[in-house]
Amino acid sequence: MNKAELQELIQVHGDTEYLKKSYNSLMKNYMKQYIAIKNGNLIAHHKDIGVLLKSIRDKRIDPATVLIEFLHPKDMRLIL
Repeated sequence: MNKAELQELIQVHGDTEYLKKSYNSLMKNYMKQYIAIKNGNLIAHHKDIGVLLKSIRDKRIDPATVLIEFLHPKDMRLIL
């Protein structure tokens, strides 16, 4: 593993920790929306994934380097 890959893993871990720590607050404010987290910060949110991705790109951030989650209600059922 090279230095860049290690840094990316550390960032993903930090962003996941932020999501876990802030989950209740995020759910309260952004339920039924996609959220984007980078470097332990919420950088974008929207109900439409396309709009969210455009917002991320407009900030000159590669979406592949961002933790993106959909905050669905607990009673929502997903059919795969």
